[in-house]
Amino acid sequence: MKRLFALVSLVLLSLALFACDGSRGSGEFKVGLIGSAATLQDNGYNQFAVAGLNKIKQEHDNVSVKTVNISSQGDIATSLDEFGQQGYDLVFTLEYNFEALITTYSGGDPIAKRYPKTTFVVFNEFANTGKDGKRIHDNVIEVIFGVNESSFLAGALSVLVNENRAVLFEGKGYTFANDRALAFVGGTDSNGIRVFSYGFVEGANYMANELNTPKYKFYEDNTAGFGASQENATKIKTFYENGVNIVYGAAGGVADNIRNEAETAKRLMVDVDANQDALKPGHVLTSVLKKTDAVTYGMTKELINGTLKNSDATRYYDLKSEGTGITDLATISGYIANTEAAKAKWTEIKNKVNTLAEKIKSGQIKVTDAQKGEALDKSKLPKITFVN
Repeated sequence: MKRLFALVSLVLLSLALFACDGSRGSGEFKVGLIGSAATLQDNGYNQFAVAGLNKIKQEHDNVSVKTVNISSQGDIATSLDEFGQQGYDLVFTLEYNFEALITTYSGGDPIAKRYPKTTFVVFNEFANTGKDGKRIHDNVIEVIFGVNESSFLAGALSVLVNENRAVLFEGKGYTFANDRALAFVGGTDSNGIRVFSYGFVEGANYMANELNTPKYKFYEDNTAGFGASQENATKIKTFYENGVNIVYGAAGGVADNIRNEAETAKRLMVDVDANQDALKPGHVLTSVLKKTDAVTYGMTKELINGTLKNSDATRYYDLKSEGTGITDLATISGYIANTEAAKAKWTEIKNKVNTLAEKIKSGQIKVTDAQKGEALDKSKLPKITFVN
């Protein structure tokens, strides 16, 4: 009888140890993702995040994933609460709405406090950092993308292209203005938007200075909102009429108008968040990317390995960590003139942009980051004339 009891005890102990080790059974790690207002199949921001989770699922059969595509802002809080109730281990939320998670939900405790065993990941905002600079909830991680760095590359590329446009696009039907002018369209005047414009204009200045060109005019409008309207379409059209050859937009749905106006003017624009290069092929020079797949894949991997609980309150994804960047320029490459001069110049430009990326990664080039509260020092931009 004693031997039987000892055997049963040994079996139970073995099962307990198995349950506690890293080789968990199917579905034991539950990961949720709440997409932004755009569709999960947006060819970028949302779709990248889903791709990262799909990749981790292929590698680990002990991970279950559920994705939610919201249709209204109220769906965010509801989905967060449901994930918490259902005992999810890790939840990514891509939308810009943090009140229910961080501050209060239904007049009571915030969701993060209600479900302390669930780790929540928020994007693009220091939503979990209090006014005193301290972390509010230990189970919330902030993800910040170094889009200042990738915007710098876009600005430098814009100057390189503008200076060599006659060679690059010979016979391609573009009607570029004979001017040195760039523009930026932002959805609102906030650090989350200025981070794009600061990087862009610093990159433009850097390259104009290196090439020793005359000054570039820089037009800026941070009042466009985040939806396409006749008002912001008119503003964008005015930029092109004023001699701007490339407009950079960080304003959500306003990008539709920028792309349309770029096509009408037979010029170029730079997009953000997702790879939008093929939406108006030949008129989207590049897109500044937030590689959300690096986040969802990496953090889920940490969850499995047991290291996520030791995460910093804020995680930065920059060029060095491959969390941001610009597109590979494959789409616009199809519109480069089929001449030896154009091909050689285009190769030279791409190599130059890659060199700049390496200098940023190594710290040789420091780009102002508005997300961290850093201010743009215009006195250090001698090749830029700020028009407005």
